[in-house]
Amino acid sequence: MNEIQSFEVTGGSASGDLLSERRGDRPLKVGLLACGYFEYWRMYAGLREQVAADMQVIADRLAGKHDLVYPGLVETLDGADQAGQRFREEHVDLLVIAEGTYCPDFFIHQSLLHLSSDLPLVIFASQAHDRLDFQAGYDQSLRNSGPMGLVQLTGGFRKMGKYPRYEVVVGAVGDDEVYREIDAIIQVHTTLRNLKHMTIGTIGHVFRGMYDFNFDKTDITGKLGPHVMDVKMDHLVGILDEIREDDPRIGALSRKVREQYVVTELDDGEIARSARLGLALQELVDRFRLDGLVLLGQHLIEARANAAVYLGLSELLLSDRAVATTEGDVIGCVTTKILKDFTGITPFFGEWEEVDVELNAVMLLGHGFIDPRAARSDRPVNVKPACENWGFAGNSLGFEATYAPGPVTLAHAIHDVDGWRMLVSSGELLDTAPLKINESSLIVQVDKPVKAYFRELVELGFTHHVIAVNGDVTAQLECFARQADIKVCRL
Repeated sequence: MNEIQSFEVTGGSASGDLLSERRGDRPLKVGLLACGYFEYWRMYAGLREQVAADMQVIADRLAGKHDLVYPGLVETLDGADQAGQRFREEHVDLLVIAEGTYCPDFFIHQSLLHLSSDLPLVIFASQAHDRLDFQAGYDQSLRNSGPMGLVQLTGGFRKMGKYPRYEVVVGAVGDDEVYREIDAIIQVHTTLRNLKHMTIGTIGHVFRGMYDFNFDKTDITGKLGPHVMDVKMDHLVGILDEIREDDPRIGALSRKVREQYVVTELDDGEIARSARLGLALQELVDRFRLDGLVLLGQHLIEARANAAVYLGLSELLLSDRAVATTEGDVIGCVTTKILKDFTGITPFFGEWEEVDVELNAVMLLGHGFIDPRAARSDRPVNVKPACENWGFAGNSLGFEATYAPGPVTLAHAIHDVDGWRMLVSSGELLDTAPLKINESSLIVQVDKPVKAYFRELVELGFTHHVIAVNGDVTAQLECFARQADIKVCRL
């Protein structure tokens, strides 16, 4: 029997301090606690059936997208107790609470007695319809009295000091927008849960002088969830040395570059060297079961491999093997994962660059790599000589592309003397002529005057990197920050 050793010396085989398999992202199990008050049934014939049907609408809509546990309409204290036991037995990760009529708050507290005190809650202030019916009787007022009961419930939560981070949605049971909001909240909690099982491998260190990116592993795990694991440069070099220059995979990846992108001023040897390093990075991620990779390429890796890391990082993104950043930006890697979860799109890893007063826009400059799937489809993805050389001979390849025009969300986070803060901003990605700078970029128009916008950014004191993604998910980001107890800085 072989002696179990650390991953640092086993080269990625079965190790005592490395999981044998990646956990991967998993969905949450969602519970629905839907209540009505038994006292009302004897007062108005048919009301119970209407309320039960309303609550079933909610259950059906949630079950369409989520693994749902629904014990049926809760209308007595016994029913509330049984529902709580079922939620516990089926290990729900999040509970949606709705009331089809006003319901005494102790019913809900009876259910919650069986569940953990930090269980995420979504309070759905639901109604049968979202318009007043001026011809209806009191029975229909009762049918829409659930929101009043939930105001009572949350008031009690505040007095008791319980469940301080519940989220609230308001609307009719048939309102599509309500379910989009609930889905977004469930995604936030899914991401929060999955981040705890994320392993980020780092090679190298934060680029010297970038004090804004220096990090504490304990703080990152404690606040955001991921585990940060140092990977030795020797591990990457060892894998690189295992890949012979005549490895057929190098040729296959080189042909893919020629066939799928517009290649300029790069010879076959230069592409092959990038492909070889790219294969090594993929093997590294697979061998150590990494969900994210943060590295300092530059003199550390580029001189040894005689190639830039950009093709390898783009391939990691393209294959959904891992999210990735450079220059030691671990928190940027976590932010990338968050935004990818929220949108399904690999975000753009850039830095704040120059402003254009006429366009009222700021240009975000990339870092040599991009997920080609996220690039705008009406333009080619260009592969050109990398615009910066940190140790390779001749040329190496980098990507020149941009994302599709439309709404865009910008974000990053920082841990400083004031605690954790998250930058949340939005803008419009403009449809401009491509920049010819051998680098990927985004040109983002902002709402306020751009000079004031940039001045406020500098005054806030954030990182010089920014993670950007198509779509407006600022509300979800703010929800994430609330749930993680991170201060939001809206820009």
